[in-house]
Amino acid sequence: MARRALHLGSVAALLAASLGLAGCGGGGRIVGFPPPAGSWPSPQQETVPEAVRYPEVRLDVPSVIAADPEAQRFLLLRQLVEAGLVTPEEAGTRRNANMGALLPYSAPPPAAGLGRPVALRDIADRLSRLSVPAAGMPPSVRQAERDFLMDSLLPAEPALRTPPARLDPTALATGRRRVDDLARLGLVEHDEHQREMAAIIAAERTLANTPPPPPPPPPKKKPVKKKPAIPDGGVPGATKPGDIPGGTQPFNPKGTLGLHLLSMASPTMTDKAVEALKKEYPELAPLEFKAVKTDIPDLGTTYRLMAGPLSGADAETLCRALRGKGQSCAIANF
Repeated sequence: MARRALHLGSVAALLAASLGLAGCGGGGRIVGFPPPAGSWPSPQQETVPEAVRYPEVRLDVPSVIAADPEAQRFLLLRQLVEAGLVTPEEAGTRRNANMGALLPYSAPPPAAGLGRPVALRDIADRLSRLSVPAAGMPPSVRQAERDFLMDSLLPAEPALRTPPARLDPTALATGRRRVDDLARLGLVEHDEHQREMAAIIAAERTLANTPPPPPPPPPKKKPVKKKPAIPDGGVPGATKPGDIPGGTQPFNPKGTLGLHLLSMASPTMTDKAVEALKKEYPELAPLEFKAVKTDIPDLGTTYRLMAGPLSGADAETLCRALRGKGQSCAIANF
């Protein structure tokens, strides 16, 4: 009986192997068929990180301040407050420290450099990103960069300030138009606008009642020192044609007369001067020549070249003829 049972178990095992049957937990199932749906593990779903949403800063620069970098800075400050990137308290501190940029005639001067153009959109975008914590950036670094950007826009504690506004008619007229535009844009309050207009009107009245400055004195003319000219004879130190250095000298008409033809700086020039004069004016060839030392005010010592002797009538005639030819000449005692 036992042997028969063993035989039947072997046959059953062989049949199960040939049909692909196997025992499992007290029951058999066909290998290769999927298990029940409830026995399958749940699939792992990929986690997609949510996109970081940064605050949006509206930046619309009106055409009336398109060429006014100072006003544009205050406009961006207001829009940063609207976007929640700057608190009203911080905005008030920075605005009050630089009110002179909006109200130059009724507020203290603002920080220096606010008139330079600034990249408003770049500052706004960077401040927006810094408002959201980022991995790898410590809070202290993020705060330091934010403070730097805000100080580049409107410093809370200006180290340098601009000079006071100009008080001339053109600048005041420009200030009138500008503060009206800023008031319409809401960048200055009503009372601020009134104070600025009052300051401008007061400055205009002061200018109207101020007498104009006296004209500058005419420039002093420097005395021109005339160098002794060289006459046609080429003698240095001689006078210009028709002139006698120091004027004519008194003479005694009853004495021996001659002609004073020119003056020289040195008696060593006598021979050259005589030679040149005789060559230029042959009528002087028969006469005698001599150099007479003379002290003349403002000119110092000169040497008069004299030609003679001549009678009164001959001296007058010859001197007139020489003058007509451009030669200096004066009658003097020989």
